[in-house]
Amino acid sequence: MVGIGREPAAVGPRLGDIHFVDFADSGGHVIRGPHPALVIQTDRLGRSSTVIVAPMTSAARAAGYAPPFLVSVAAGESGLPRDGWVKCDQPTTLPTSLLGPRVGRLSPAALERLDAALRFVFELD
Repeated sequence: MVGIGREPAAVGPRLGDIHFVDFADSGGHVIRGPHPALVIQTDRLGRSSTVIVAPMTSAARAAGYAPPFLVSVAAGESGLPRDGWVKCDQPTTLPTSLLGPRVGRLSPAALERLDAALRFVFELD
């Protein structure tokens, strides 16, 4: 509900939402093809025609290797059928029209780990 002194509710994707995205082949060692993608932009940009996302993968990682830019996410923390990782080292901006259906949402604990990884990637500490 909108009242005096209040902003309208955000209408676009929200921080922590997971949507399917068909990532274009841009070359190099970046994710391409259909993958879940995590919305990483603030809800303040909910009315924007673009959205910042980080791709997710369920590809296995070498045991014991956990770089600070990958966020481990259990299936129970995301609503997805498998455990996986958010690749915070590969953020991208897309038109919101390229977002597929919402398929999950990150738990508050996983969002805290995401925040730490993004701080590492963008050297915000």
